[in-house]
Amino acid sequence: MLILTPTSFSVTSATASGAALDWARSGNGQQLTEHGTCAVALLPADDDVVLVLPPHAVSWHRATLPRVANARLRAVLDGVLEEHLLSDSADLHFALEPGGRAGQTVWVAACHKTWLKAWLQVLEDAGHPVSRIVPSIWPHLASARHPSAATVHWAHHQAGRPWLASASALGVVCTPLQPGSAGAAALVLPTPGDTETPDGDTQWLAEPAAAAEAEQLLGQRFELVALPAWLLRCAQSEWNLAQFDLSLSSTARRGQRLRQTLRQWRSAPAWRPARWGLAALLAVQLVGLNAAAWQERRVLAAKQQALGQTLQRSFPQVTLVLDAPLQMQRELARLQQASGILSHGDLEAMLGVLGQATEDPSTTLSRIDFSNREGRFTVVPDSEVSLTALEQTLQRSGWQAQRQNTELTLRPANP
Repeated sequence: MLILTPTSFSVTSATASGAALDWARSGNGQQLTEHGTCAVALLPADDDVVLVLPPHAVSWHRATLPRVANARLRAVLDGVLEEHLLSDSADLHFALEPGGRAGQTVWVAACHKTWLKAWLQVLEDAGHPVSRIVPSIWPHLASARHPSAATVHWAHHQAGRPWLASASALGVVCTPLQPGSAGAAALVLPTPGDTETPDGDTQWLAEPAAAAEAEQLLGQRFELVALPAWLLRCAQSEWNLAQFDLSLSSTARRGQRLRQTLRQWRSAPAWRPARWGLAALLAVQLVGLNAAAWQERRVLAAKQQALGQTLQRSFPQVTLVLDAPLQMQRELARLQQASGILSHGDLEAMLGVLGQATEDPSTTLSRIDFSNREGRFTVVPDSEVSLTALEQTLQRSGWQAQRQNTELTLRPANP
C-alpha cells in the first residue's frame, strides 16, 4: 500500500506534476516499510494507492439527510448544506461518513473539486491511480456503529507553518500555532459535563518539527508522531472520500475491501488470536492426517505380510514374495495342470463358459484361436444385439471379454 499526501496545500495554484508529495509504504497495512518525499514521477510503484487530504483541504458539516434514493443524494446535499458553505456547492466534492446513508444525521466532508480532480489526474497520468481518498483528521463518530473515541490534537507543519488540527465528536478545527492562537483549539475541546466526549480522554500528538512550538504555545506535552506514521494511521481508518462522481466501480470497491480485509486479518493485532487459532487448527489437522496415514500404512503392511505368509505356507517352494496374489494364482495353475484339473486359462473352460453364456441355441463358433491363456472366437450368427449381450454376460461372470466386429476375445480375470 502506497500512502501519499501533498507537501503543501493551495487551491489557488494549479497542481503540477513536479509538485512534491510526502509518501509512505506498508506491505501489510500495519507497519511501515519505507517513506520519503519526492515528485509524482519518482513515486514507487504500488497497486494500492491511498491519497490523504491535508486538514485544510476538507471542511466538515453535520447534516440530517432526508430519505431519498441514492441517485438523488448528491443533488439533495446541495440544498441541505447551502447555508453552511462559503463556496458554490457545484465547485465542491462531498462525501458521507462511513456507513452514512439517507435518513440519518451524518458528517459530510467537503473539499474543492477542481483541486482534488487535478491531483487524481496527475497521479493517474503518472501510473499511480488512486484507490482510496481519506482525510488526515476527521470528526469522531459517536454512534452505535462507531463508539465514541478520544479528542485528538495534531500539531503539524503545512506549507512551512505550524498548525494545530483538533478533532472530536463536535467537529474539526485548524488553528495556526502563533502567539494568541491557543484559545482557538478550545472550540473542539470537551466541556465539563459534555456527554459526547469523555472527560480526560484526549490525545496530544505532534510531528517532531512542530512539537517544540506547540508545547511552548499551549503549555501541553505532545507525543511525537512522525508524518509517515500519521499517514499510515489515516490509511487504516474506515473513511473513503471517493464517493458520488469520484466513486470507483462496484468491482473495484469489492476488490479494495477484500484487500483491506486480508491485510487486517494477516497483520492487525486484533486478529492475532484468530490467526493463532487457525494455525493451531491446521497443525492439529496435519498431525491427525499424518497419524491416520501412518495407521493405514501399518494395516496395509500387515495385510501384505499376511498374504506373503499364506503364500509361503501353501507353497513352500516360493522363497521370494513379490506379488503374493499373482504368484499364488500361478502356483495354483501349475497344480491344476499337473493334476489334470481344468483352470480358467484352459480352452475347455472357455468353451464351457461360452456355452453357458450363449442364450441363442443357433449361435455357433466358426473359428477358434487359442494361445497363452487367451481365446479368440468368431461367433455366428453375427447379430449386433446377441454379441453385445454375450459380451456383457461374460463380463458379469468375471471374465475379460472384448468384442471387435464378429470376433470375441476372452481371457481369465486378473486376480
